[in-house]
Amino acid sequence: MPRVKKVVYEDQEVVVALAPRDEELPEMVLETIKEKGRPMFFDELVREFSGIAGEDRLRKAVNHLLALGAIIEFPDGSLGTPDMKWKPRKTRRRRRRRTPRLMSDIAMPKTYYRPPEQ
Repeated sequence: MPRVKKVVYEDQEVVVALAPRDEELPEMVLETIKEKGRPMFFDELVREFSGIAGEDRLRKAVNHLLALGAIIEFPDGSLGTPDMKWKPRKTRRRRRRRTPRLMSDIAMPKTYYRPPEQ
């Protein structure tokens, strides 16, 4: 499971944490792939990030990393870093390749909270 950085409350039974922002998600995806040490399929990433980030946000982060060249898509559709050794795990090939796109909102600073004026 990816490391959650912002734990708000922790108890013996429950851990409450803030979900990662869109600009933090690509780095978390890259760390997860590196920790596994092998190429991962997108559905494996969705399972890893379930409860943390939705599938659409995850897809956006993966496409951003592909555009940067931080990860590559192998012929069977698995995703890994360029230096990873690839061995096919599925016989079926992915029909449509992912479209690398940069996340346009990463470069713009966002204000999530403004303190009330006094």
